Amino acid sequence: MRTRLLILAVATGLMAAPALARDDSTPPMPAESLEQTRPRTDAFFQTLRAGDPAKAYRDLFAGTLLETTKAAEVNTLITQTQTLLDVYGTLVGWTVMRSDCLSPTLCRIGYQVDMKNGPMFVFLLMHRRAGEWYPHWIYVTDIAQPLFEVD
Repeated sequence: MRTRLLILAVATGLMAAPALARDDSTPPMPAESLEQTRPRTDAFFQTLRAGDPAKAYRDLFAGTLLETTKAAEVNTLITQTQTLLDVYGTLVGWTVMRSDCLSPTLCRIGYQVDMKNGPMFVFLLMHRRAGEWYPHWIYVTDIAQPLFEVD
């Protein structure tokens, strides 16, 4: 069962990965805005470190449409993330790799998540509304190669 889930996670990563490698001329997220996302994103990674992906996603998506309309997708994401935690071990730390914005209220943040047995990567599309940043989309993968531009 776990093998199938990991294959699903890897296959999903392969299908979406080419979009991550394209040359993007959008500006990076301003430092102040990036700092405003930290309470939500740091809590997410800290809860993953504690080994509870269900709570991590529940708290991350609180107050969003993902929380209320995408229960099946979130459950799949929880299962796939648990599989990655089982394979790669304890979460050691996380670092912002890159960010870019399509507008002052819509930005993507890419994180390298360091695990005991290797890295995984998390991309969050964040939307600012009512003075706060909320996740609108998430992509989790353990496949690094598509993150580099290939000539």
